[in-house]
Amino acid sequence: MTTSDFLHQNLNAELIAVQSDVSSRKKLFEKMAQLLTSALNQNAEEPTKEKEIYHQLWEREKLGNTGIGNGVAIPHSRCVQANQAIIAIMSLQNPIDYDSPDRQPVDIAFGLLVPEDATQDHLNLLADIARMMSNSENKTALSKANSAQEIIDLIGQWSH
Repeated sequence: MTTSDFLHQNLNAELIAVQSDVSSRKKLFEKMAQLLTSALNQNAEEPTKEKEIYHQLWEREKLGNTGIGNGVAIPHSRCVQANQAIIAIMSLQNPIDYDSPDRQPVDIAFGLLVPEDATQDHLNLLADIARMMSNSENKTALSKANSAQEIIDLIGQWSH
């Protein structure tokens, strides 16, 4: 299975927020933490608090901005509680300042939580998302998608 297939097969409509009304990077991280935590807690014996995931995302952000350019960000973190990669996607109603290296405001964010020991898988996912979103047509199509299923279908098309 290619990384693209892995990305597509691990998307869950419940973890995709379309046209979210967030006004800042802080709000984006709050919403992303909410999405990721909901998946993390589905089969957990001890639930993880959203605040914990929020802080993990910020701690990683402090190491280096996760804005990758072209209006896309990939806030991510290794997570002790994760036993597999968890992927959330948000499209935003209005682009937000993300302090990205290319100074473009962000309107698409992919959130990732990966197990602590998933180094190569983690890198492959990040690279795959970056490659997919470096294509301006793909990025624009994702930005304009009106439903979670449309986003899943688009990524599925690009994965094959």
